[in-house]
Amino acid sequence: MDRPGPRHATRPSPGSGSGSGGGGREDCWSEGATETLIEAWGDRYVQLNRGNLRQKDWKEVADAVNNRQNGVKPRKTDIQCKNRIDTLKKKYKVEKAKQPPSKWPFYYRLHSLIGVANAVNKKPTTVTFTVKPKSNPNPTPTDSDDDEDDEEDDVVVKKNRVESVDFSDGAACKELARAILKFGEIYERMESSRQQQMMELEKQRMEFTKDLEFQRMNMFMDAQLEIEKSKRAKYSQSSGI
Repeated sequence: MDRPGPRHATRPSPGSGSGSGGGGREDCWSEGATETLIEAWGDRYVQLNRGNLRQKDWKEVADAVNNRQNGVKPRKTDIQCKNRIDTLKKKYKVEKAKQPPSKWPFYYRLHSLIGVANAVNKKPTTVTFTVKPKSNPNPTPTDSDDDEDDEEDDVVVKKNRVESVDFSDGAACKELARAILKFGEIYERMESSRQQQMMELEKQRMEFTKDLEFQRMNMFMDAQLEIEKSKRAKYSQSSGI
């Protein structure tokens, strides 16, 4: 009777991925699935002001990847999508360190998401200029006039002195947004003041019209009384005759 031969464990092929929470190997993600993943993650990443996605967001990203037109088999989990994004970020850093241009198909899309974010979050470069007036140890009458002119020029320089110059695009956008908000607040206050002035003028006009009408009625009543008095006087004279 033949004995059964020894059993050999079969290893999974390199292309097969685990359906558990692991991120899977690089070759488990097709180019189309990766592109859908980057778009779904990037939209939520920007909406959260380039902050970390929550578990609910990652589940929505996984649903977007699984529901794409060609479908993904096996289905990706939220943890696999998160691990895949971490892998893509590392790949982006490697490609960024190489000589441009990069031939990696996802480089420029990731650069628009995390490359710009890093540039905005960098501390802005600040430059400070200080101007000190020159002093003359032996002033003369002519020099005193020049010193006065120098002091006036120094005052002008101090007024126009550049305290800090910010060269980052992110700070420039923030300053522009702050200026727009400030302009909106000033315009709103001016408009409110104008409407209040118009209401005050209308109130004064109505009061003036009311007073004028009251005076006209008084004059009319006085005239009527004078007419009645004159009639009574004529009637009394005619009766006495």
